[in-house]
Amino acid sequence: MKIQKVKQTTLPEIKSNLGIERRYYKAVMTMINELQAEINASLIKEYKRSARQEKLAMDGVSDWVAHVIEYLSDQWEIKLNRLAPSIAQKLIESTATSYDTALKRHLRDAGFTVQFQMTAFTEDMLKASVAENVRLIKSIASGHLDKVQMLVWQSISSGYDLAGLTQSLKQEYGVTKRRAALIASDQANKAHAAFEKARRTELGIKKAIWLHSHAGKQPRPSHLAANGKEFDVSKGMYLDGKWVQPGEEINCRCGSKAIIEGVI
Repeated sequence: MKIQKVKQTTLPEIKSNLGIERRYYKAVMTMINELQAEINASLIKEYKRSARQEKLAMDGVSDWVAHVIEYLSDQWEIKLNRLAPSIAQKLIESTATSYDTALKRHLRDAGFTVQFQMTAFTEDMLKASVAENVRLIKSIASGHLDKVQMLVWQSISSGYDLAGLTQSLKQEYGVTKRRAALIASDQANKAHAAFEKARRTELGIKKAIWLHSHAGKQPRPSHLAANGKEFDVSKGMYLDGKWVQPGEEINCRCGSKAIIEGVI
């Protein structure tokens, strides 16, 4: 009897879901806007009113600003402990659901039927992704509050420069908004990459083909050169002195196609 080797199958690329990224960004910005509204109500509005009326003397002003900032920090530490895990959990769960739906479809089209299970490896990966997301979400809010505090102190030192403070606060909001967008994109890609590696590992898929996104204005030369090359799923591709997975590095939108090896 002649035994033939079945030809290997290459599955289509599963891209990171842009809809999930947008929802993540919207959730983070809703949180930041709420924080900004409280800053305006409890600190900036009163500071501007008092400064215009020349009632904000240097005596006691430092205590007043410090008290308001301390109050906001305490309140937002409590809020972030509630909001950040919820936002992070939704990102990870949505990523997992979206990826599994696409993977099942591609496997079915290729003639495979697979029952997915949540293994300890995948659970550990999900927990690590949630923890990293929580840390970053908290850092956006706390960093914004710290910068606002610094700008207020600068305004006081400049003799209550209200015009300068208003412009600086507007610029700082723009910086925070851009940082939130960058983190949303980065974390959506990282969550996708981590879950993709976990699922492939569970399914015994050992090889994949790197695909450059060709989306960035300044692509990483190493990532561009890796396009079309095969890599080990367990390690990733060795680029720029380290092992990386597609979509793992900041601003990386590279993807990959899984290879299902032929059987005898």
